[in-house]
Amino acid sequence: MARPSYYYGWNIIGTGMTFQAVLFGLTFFSFIFWAPIWAEEFNADLSYVQWANVGMMVAQGLISPFVGHAMDSKPIKWLITGGALLAALGFVAVAQATEVWHIIVVYCTFIPMGVLLSGPLAAQTLAAKWFTARRGFAIGLSTTGTSIGGFLLPPLVGFLFASVGWRTTHLILAALILLIVLPVVWTFVANNPEDKGLELEPEAEVHEDAGPPHVYPTWTTASILRERNFWVVILAFVPLMTAQGAIQANLAAFAIDIGTARELTPQLISVMSLTMIAGKLFFGWQADHIDHRYLFIGAVALIAIVILLMLSEPSFAMLMVTAGVLGAGTAAFLPMLGAIISSRFGPAGFGKVMGLLGPFTTLSALGTVFAAYIYDTTGSFTGAWEIFLFATIPAVTLIMFLKPKPGDENKKAKAKAAPAAGE
Repeated sequence: MARPSYYYGWNIIGTGMTFQAVLFGLTFFSFIFWAPIWAEEFNADLSYVQWANVGMMVAQGLISPFVGHAMDSKPIKWLITGGALLAALGFVAVAQATEVWHIIVVYCTFIPMGVLLSGPLAAQTLAAKWFTARRGFAIGLSTTGTSIGGFLLPPLVGFLFASVGWRTTHLILAALILLIVLPVVWTFVANNPEDKGLELEPEAEVHEDAGPPHVYPTWTTASILRERNFWVVILAFVPLMTAQGAIQANLAAFAIDIGTARELTPQLISVMSLTMIAGKLFFGWQADHIDHRYLFIGAVALIAIVILLMLSEPSFAMLMVTAGVLGAGTAAFLPMLGAIISSRFGPAGFGKVMGLLGPFTTLSALGTVFAAYIYDTTGSFTGAWEIFLFATIPAVTLIMFLKPKPGDENKKAKAKAAPAAGE
């Protein structure tokens, strides 16, 4: 059977990029912009407002095992639709808030469920189910949707805020979620190629000498929790995700604290998001070719550079550079996490494993409020940045315990045997 020149899986990737751009761009990235505004509006400490962000992360962690299981067993189209509806309702509810705790409640309920169902977990699960040989690149490409949203939407949010205020802005954004996400998802999304009557992307298209495909076990919750790779990922990724998440969430507040005009902060977020796009493409592409451990160490080095730059209290020009490096370093985590899980656990168990990681990676949300607390009590972010810099050391050490991808050991054995065979 002749294969079509265009693989439908790229439509799936484009759709995943779209709904991630909308949901992430209007929640996580825009929250960076809203946090200092809400602190002033309601005369509250920044650390108190940041509990909304922490609540969103914690709620996602608590429900992610159930959503991850659903991604492997239910129509993903319906799950994404439900997420978009919940997120839109959340934005409408935020527009009615009269106290900070009202916003925190919304960010602990409607918003996390919406983002979890219509965000990176859904997009990466689809990519893992539709691709084989180019799975790392496909996952990396799909995750650029969050960064595209972070690049395009904060300036729109800033413009709407200046024009109509933050309450009306949230009502407009709720409508945008429904008008953009629902038509695209219902037009293109299918759980796997079989649902469209298509063949899965063949491994031989890229790796002609790959041999027979590896047969993954049927993963249960118990077997996943007994697997060393699962715990290595947690122990290595969580410290770095804690640091980069705290820096991202407090970037606008840090910039304002060192003298940057408030109206310039959306530019920092856009620069960070733009370099995230390039970084995700790079790390996703390289994940198909380079040892994941070394790619991870490269990402750690970028985060360490960011922290050192922030400790120097940079000028606005250097802060723009810092935001760019932060975007590149942060970009590694989603495609790297997806590539490691899909290659070690297989596409059939991808959603379940990613879901089980949620409660553990949620711990990284505490870094956001920790950094804000350090600022509220000392008047500076310096103490938080120094602690995060120290956290890079165990992360680099622990990632070296990651077991190789299935088949890598056979390839190394063949490579070693090749010179002897030619003698």
